[in-house]
Amino acid sequence: MRTRRHTVTVPHGYRIGDWNVDEPLASGTFTTVYAAHRTHGTPRTAALKFWPTTPRTPQRPDPLRSLLQREVELLEHLRSPRLIRLYDTLTAHDPRHPQLHGATALILERARSCLHTAPPPANPETTLTQICEGLTHLHDAGWIHGDLKPANVLVMADGAVRLADFNTAARLEGTHAYAPPFTSRDHTPPEQLWPEMDERGARIQPSVDVWAFGILAHTLLTGTHPLPGTTTAARCDAATRYARGTQQLHLSTTLPPAWQKVIRDCLARTPTDRPDTHTLLTRVRHASHHHPRPLATTH
Repeated sequence: MRTRRHTVTVPHGYRIGDWNVDEPLASGTFTTVYAAHRTHGTPRTAALKFWPTTPRTPQRPDPLRSLLQREVELLEHLRSPRLIRLYDTLTAHDPRHPQLHGATALILERARSCLHTAPPPANPETTLTQICEGLTHLHDAGWIHGDLKPANVLVMADGAVRLADFNTAARLEGTHAYAPPFTSRDHTPPEQLWPEMDERGARIQPSVDVWAFGILAHTLLTGTHPLPGTTTAARCDAATRYARGTQQLHLSTTLPPAWQKVIRDCLARTPTDRPDTHTLLTRVRHASHHHPRPLATTH
């Protein structure tokens, strides 16, 4: 749901740099993404992710600044066909529009849609392989995504997917990283549902992305969440009971054995029992190529 306090309203036709703002594409908790075009240069189209300006003083720093900096730092240093591309970063200097004066716009590669809103992919195994490739690249570079979910997987014009939305990404410091607590609870492992926090954030490991991949894979392959419940709160309660050993994990029987094993290991109760992304990628490729899902029966 769009929350006015966190949505950046940009008039149609507004100009920032050499970009002209078109229709809104998506709105999250903190940002709004707009389609945009320009008459010169390459590319001609892009997605502009607007971060709002908020009052700040030396005693009260901008609470969103660190989230913006995380995303910019990651996208400026990493290049991969499985990560969305950042073209530029612009700041609006426009006292005539106080709500936009000081706002930051990330100029991003334009996608067709995201997994959350797109029709189910014709070949979900290929989509999952590409997602896992993106996670592997992130982890190899020392980053944890921290909020992997269908809304943060973008579908490009050719059907390939890119990982996006890195404002909660965290850089590894040894075996752990520190992340802000702004993630989707439906894709958060049970050990992170009520994390211990300090001034640096919640302490997380790469295994949080592996758990989220398991949830996403089960959802993409079966159309259902692997934990029971009709609400996020109910599914979180189920995840907690599962982590404590008082509830078993019952995956969909429509999954072939290879995918059953892959997803079950991603959703291991203990974080250290989950595979690393290199191991996971090998197994995902094997399951995709050698154990395709049976075709649905038409009645």
